[in-house]
Amino acid sequence: IRFINISVLPFLQMQELKGYIIMVNDVTEKRNQEILLHRMESLAGLTNLAASMAHEIKNPLGAIGIHVQLMQKALQKARGENGKLPDKKFLENHLEVVNEEIDSLNKKLMDFLMAVRPVNARLELLDVGKILQDALSFISPEFQNNHITVRKNIEKINTKLLIDEKLFKEFFINIAQNSLFALKEKYSACTASSFSVCPGIFSVESVLKNDSYIITIFDNGSGMDEETSNHIFEPYFTTKASGTGLGMTMTYKIIKEFSGDISVSSVKGEGTTFTIVLPVPQTNQKLLPKNTSINNEQNHKEEKSEFN
Repeated sequence: IRFINISVLPFLQMQELKGYIIMVNDVTEKRNQEILLHRMESLAGLTNLAASMAHEIKNPLGAIGIHVQLMQKALQKARGENGKLPDKKFLENHLEVVNEEIDSLNKKLMDFLMAVRPVNARLELLDVGKILQDALSFISPEFQNNHITVRKNIEKINTKLLIDEKLFKEFFINIAQNSLFALKEKYSACTASSFSVCPGIFSVESVLKNDSYIITIFDNGSGMDEETSNHIFEPYFTTKASGTGLGMTMTYKIIKEFSGDISVSSVKGEGTTFTIVLPVPQTNQKLLPKNTSINNEQNHKEEKSEFN
């Protein structure tokens, strides 16, 4: 397989079109290097993910081992004395802990498989503004129930991007839920009360700029320090007691699947801003106007003689 770039440029003399310059550039080697680099980055990410997974399963396995040993010792002691089994409640307590840790391991394993599986994106040219509106409408009631103001300023131009609607909504909801958590953490007193006015704000804006569709998601919640924001997209990194640490990892993978980019800026105690930049595909052909061609036979003859 070869990758070729072909460029066609007009050749003008005295503001008249005399012909075309065609440049053919073989970029196979460059493309192969890019593919290799991407594979190396993926491998490095998988190595880090595997190391994190090993750390995550270590504690549950340790707990299971301890409780199994306690039961074994109790049974050995019973056999050595009067052959009477330990109290039923004693065994059930240990078995309950073992079952809980097994469930925890199973959940961690499923999360790991979700994190390493390829993102199966079915890319289609879809109206991104409409999908963004739908996703915001879906998540807004949860903010409103916590007395948090939702603001939006979404580009009204019918802009179509190559995206997967389901995955697009998934990454948006992941970010929105993080914002809600940060807002509830900062404004816990008023979000829990049905009579108070909460100063919490969740804002979504989008704008079409050059060949990019830019989405900005802001909240004035608890924010993050620099170290936390630097690691937010890493697997198993979370500040939530019940979080898996994989939501933002999946968000990053989805954005990359859309050939986009995502960045975060945050100030502890003030809020967080996520910026998503998605490329706008060029669907219109850009050609020279037909009236730029040579208009008369004389000009045609001169062009022919010059090129001969």
